[in-house]
Order: sequence, then C-alpha cells, then structure tokens
Amino acid sequence: MTTHQPALLGVNYWPAYSGPKMWRDFRPHEIELDLAALKDVGVDYLRAFLFWPDFMPTPSRVEPEMLDKLEQFLDLCTAADLKVHLSFLVGHMSGENWSPAWLPDPTQLYADPRLLDIQALYLREVTARVGGHPALAAYVLSNEMPIYGGVGTKATVGGWAERLCGVLAEVEPRLPVSLGDGAWYCLGDETGFDPEHAQDILGPHLYMAETDAGRQIAAYGLAVGTASALAHGRGVWLEEYGASQNTFGEAQIAEFAGRVATEARLQGASHICWWCGLDFDLIHDLPYFHHGFELRFGLLNADRTPKLAAAALREAVRAPLPELPEVGLLVTSFLPERYPFSWDDRDYVKRALRNSYAALRNLGYLPRIVPENEFLAGTVEVPDILLVPSTQKLLAPTWGKLAEHAGRVIYSYFHGALDIHTGAWVHDAGAFFGALPHNRYGLSETAPTELVANGERWPLPAHANALATTPLLLDPEQLGDAELIGSDEGGRPLWVRTGNRDLLLYPLEALAQSPAEVEPIYRALLASVKTIAQQARQPEAVAGDD
Repeated sequence: MTTHQPALLGVNYWPAYSGPKMWRDFRPHEIELDLAALKDVGVDYLRAFLFWPDFMPTPSRVEPEMLDKLEQFLDLCTAADLKVHLSFLVGHMSGENWSPAWLPDPTQLYADPRLLDIQALYLREVTARVGGHPALAAYVLSNEMPIYGGVGTKATVGGWAERLCGVLAEVEPRLPVSLGDGAWYCLGDETGFDPEHAQDILGPHLYMAETDAGRQIAAYGLAVGTASALAHGRGVWLEEYGASQNTFGEAQIAEFAGRVATEARLQGASHICWWCGLDFDLIHDLPYFHHGFELRFGLLNADRTPKLAAAALREAVRAPLPELPEVGLLVTSFLPERYPFSWDDRDYVKRALRNSYAALRNLGYLPRIVPENEFLAGTVEVPDILLVPSTQKLLAPTWGKLAEHAGRVIYSYFHGALDIHTGAWVHDAGAFFGALPHNRYGLSETAPTELVANGERWPLPAHANALATTPLLLDPEQLGDAELIGSDEGGRPLWVRTGNRDLLLYPLEALAQSPAEVEPIYRALLASVKTIAQQARQPEAVAGDD
C-alpha cells in the first residue's frame, strides 16, 4: 500500500577509484571522501557488496584480512551516518561473473549439499564478526543470483533461500533479509525465485526501455505494484534501478530518476536505491573494459561532484504524495506463469497493462495491481472499480469471480494474436458477456475503426495482425441480458453492459501506440461506471416521502 512517509534513499556502492577491486585495494581515506559526498546529497544507506572470490579463497576459509577491512568499512559508514545493506554472494557484477577458484559451476549452489554448507559457513563467519555492527540495517543474500547461479526450480531455490535465511535469522540483532534476486517474477520472468520463498523484503531490480514515456513509468509502477500485492505485509524496496549517462542526457536521466522514485513510492516502496553511487574511470578493468557504459551510472561523477539526478532523487523520496482515487488493474496469471500448452505473446499483455496503467495515471487515478491468483484467493485488496485490459486468457474460475465482484468491472476483449486457440478462454461466454457471441471459428473478423456512444465518436487503434484486431461479435438484435451502450461505425455492438460489468469488445489497450489513444475512451467508461455506482448507493424513494 502507498505510504505517505518519506522513502529512504540508497545507492549501490563501489568506490570510485576501484570498482569491484575495493577489498583487495582498500583505501580508507578515498572511501571516507566518497561516503561524505554521498551523505551530502541526501543518501541514507548503501548497498555494499562482498566480492566472494576475495572473501572466501577456499571452501573452508573466510579471509580474516577481508573481515578486518569490512569492519573498518562499516566503521567509516557509521562515522558518515550511513546505514548498510550487506550483500554476501557477489559473483555477478555489471556484466561479468566471477566465482571463487574452488567453484567450477555456480549453478549447483542451490541444491548441492556441500555447497549449501559452504554458503552457510560463509554467512556465519561474516556475521559472527560484524553481525552486531550498528551500521548494518539489512542483509542481501546475493546480487542477481539468477544471472550468477542460473535459473533454478522453485523447489531448489526455495530450499536454498530457506537454508540461508535461516542462518541469518539466528544473528542478533535480527535484520530484514532480501534474496537479491531482482524479483523478476514481477515482470513475468521465470527464474525459479518466488515471492513465497523465505525473505523479509521483495526487492525488484528494474531496467526497462519503452517507446512511450508514460508506458515506461507505467512499467516501473506495475513491477513495484506487483511486488506490493505479493508481499503480504513484508517490505517492498526498489533495490536497484538506474541509467547510464552514455548517450542519455543528464537532465533527462534526472527527470526519469525522479518520476520512477515517485511512482515506486505510490506503489508502496519504502526504500529507493540508485545504481550506482559514483562513476568510474576504469576503462582497462573488467567488467568495464567490455561494458563501457557501466562506467557512467553514478549519482556522482568520478570526482564526487553531484549529477542532476542527485537533487531529483532527494526531492522525489521526500515530497508529499498525492491522494488519488484507486482503480484495480487485474494482471492475468498467464503473464508470470507458464501453463502447459498455452502459447502466449506476452508483448501484447505487457503493452495492454502499461497502456492501461499510464492512461489511468494521466486521468488522475492510482492503479492498484491485482494479480489474478491473489484475486482468486482473496488475499489482495481490490478497489471498487476493477479493470481487466485486453485479456484473452484467465483461469477458468476467474471469469465467475469477476462477475461476483462487489464493485464494477471494466473488461476489454482480446481475441489473441497467434493462430492457435484463438478467442477468449471463457467457458460460459453467454453468462459473462450477457449474450452469445457468433465469431467464426479460426477466422479473423473485420476490425472496427470507431467507437460510437452517447453522441461521441472515438477512433480505435489499428494493427497489421488481423487476429489481434478481431472484435467479439454480438448480434444487436439478440443481446439477451446485455445492454447496448456503444457500437462501431457499422452498428456492431462494441460496448455492452451486463450485471456488474462494462465490456469493451475490442482490445483497445493492447493495440494502442500511445496511452493517449486509450484515455478518452477510459474517461467515458469510468464516468459511466461511476454514475452507475453512485446511483446504486442512493436509497430508493419510499411512498409518502416528501
């Protein structure tokens, strides 16, 4: 849920002079200057990394010299009034994977009993030395473990998380633990990591490009909002996002940084952590030798002067948040799940959700993310108005659950874009749509070009895929329980109402090139739905009343 408290601002930290070589080339004075500069621009905490090859040179030895340096580093953070989120299993970093010499295959880290024992030993040795340090505020098991350890199964990754989180749960004081996996299940990616695994924090790592600025911010909001919906009371931190000042302008990055931070806060994030603290001038060092753009992600330049993003982030994490009316946004489980023999073009699903989210924000609403499985289980808060944009596939029970929603449902039809199993996967179309459709099996239908309703006309987006632009066909003379609200330019029903549902029979959101194409129709839909809701709340007149 949205918190109106200021968020904490963090940066992912390597020293400007060294990058990942920090521990083998430890320079306290340089680090002290970095920390002071970061504190001056409003940073509250660092996500710091224990480079695993340096800290564990053999399977049975955690290097005492490195622990000495770690303790000294934490002392410097305390002196600078900076908290630390300590990341342990750091084998992946900025476009390169490094393993200790004794570890030939990091994909075995999740399940191999001997390797699990070694990882547990590592955590115990580090926390035995520094676990009580006042600078520590959180633990992070890894840095993007799916990239380093590979994609696992939910069972093996779950066992790994339970074992290692169990080790950290024994450390006093008890600190919150993030898995450091990136929470990419929030994007629909399959990594083996799951929000139900042992963890106190869901921490998305997000780097997303788009062709529309509103959809780009929507993508970040959707991801953080999904994490909040899946967290069930646990913390949600935007653990990592950023932008390299390679071909991208400093002012443009600052605007992006601030907008994403604000959106993440609106969606429930209490911590915002930028990648990264400082630029580097290390063109001959790995990983920067081959990933040169990684040199310019800093909140500060390599000389420790602030970039424009520093002020933008400081303002965004502290500014008051607006009070916005909420609209639920249902996310089909066919996005994150891989159901057997369901072939899906997820790009249409993502486009629909992002266009819907961005249009709602532009109209002054806050989308509240409602994952389908959470909706079915009743474990997520659902606003009175629930939007289901351009959706072909839902689980069989969900169609009936939508019809039972106590508020209003706005659904738009999507026929599908692939030439197999087309049409909405609904088992009782007559009940859901209020009338029986009559589309021809396995064939596309002529796409509408306009929606005509209440004396107004709105253009509809087109697309080269004739299946994707196929509307749901209802006979205007046989609408049954459905009430006709709007038609296409040829008189075919395109907006009908039945029960608690307003149904748009065309995939507006999946096909729109811009949220601006969605907004005018959403404005009409939402105004109509709110009028119905207001009428339903008015008491009926009683005979004899004046």
